[in-house]
Amino acid sequence: MQLRSRYSETDKMGVVYHSRYLEYFEVIRTEFIREAGLSYAEMEERGVMLPVANVEIRFRRPILYDELMNGRLMVFDEPAVRLVTYYDIRPAGSHQSSVTGKVELVFVDAATRRPVRAPEFFKKKMQSYAGMA
Repeated sequence: MQLRSRYSETDKMGVVYHSRYLEYFEVIRTEFIREAGLSYAEMEERGVMLPVANVEIRFRRPILYDELMNGRLMVFDEPAVRLVTYYDIRPAGSHQSSVTGKVELVFVDAATRRPVRAPEFFKKKMQSYAGMA
């Protein structure tokens, strides 16, 4: 998906502040799930939450103020209790990554806040979206 850095996301040098990439990852992930036919709101209505458990980010090249960028999310393994997502953000038209990342999320029962296995409705939507069903 395409994103554009905003003034409020940059530091005094005009560089996107490092913590903003977590927000970009969340936007990309939310839209990915929406494109697959679900929403976070629907998942929560069905009693499942998906909090972040671990994050890894590697900064390679700065993104500057008002720079158009492309963000991509990849999932390589079928989710079990965890959903592991990988990210690549690069300036629009560039073949070089600016930021890469990995975010591990845990499926949690909304009532008990305890980890649970990925619900079948989630796995089916992801498989259908990926053309695996």
